[in-house]
Amino acid sequence: MSEKGLQIIAKREAPTGMKKGMPLKSCMHCLAGKHHRASFQHGHAQRKPNVLDVVYSNVCGPMTTSTLGGARYFFTFIDDHSRKVWAYALRTRDKAYEVFKQFHASVERETSRSLKCICTNNGGEYMGTFRNYCRSNGIRHERSVPKTPKHNGRAKRMNRTIVERIRTMLSHAKLPKSFWGEALMTAVDLINISPSTPLNGDVPNKF
Repeated sequence: MSEKGLQIIAKREAPTGMKKGMPLKSCMHCLAGKHHRASFQHGHAQRKPNVLDVVYSNVCGPMTTSTLGGARYFFTFIDDHSRKVWAYALRTRDKAYEVFKQFHASVERETSRSLKCICTNNGGEYMGTFRNYCRSNGIRHERSVPKTPKHNGRAKRMNRTIVERIRTMLSHAKLPKSFWGEALMTAVDLINISPSTPLNGDVPNKF
């Protein structure tokens, strides 16, 4: 029973061993039983000064329906400075390493800059060969705390935005869910040419 409930009973008729108006001691068992996770404070981290200083990444899926090409996941990369998004459809999670190598090579040629840091969660696709590749190429690999997806919130939120746009486009076009791969690439292209609030109205493709 809650402390308030006990106080009401005490006013009416004190139970055995309880005096009217007697303050209740804190019960550690009650505190443990009602304990909840505190809200996550994101802070006000500033944008990195250059493209590819930090890139956030996450794998989304599996989707309930495969694409026409057989993919059930998609792999996203978000640059902290430009907020530009890159997305790749995957058949399985274990393909993430090969896709990352492809992304690394193309994005460095595209921007003429070196990738300095990538932030991911602790998923198995980011272990082993992925981590070894980062070490051998001088890329700092930052991982979020286990069971705390909020630490990789930028990538998580972007994946949610993309999924919402995929659903909207498929619904509007009256297309089957198997076309989500095509909708994925369209959604990413639209994000990269749309005004962005963190960029004060500029578009990611400008950088």
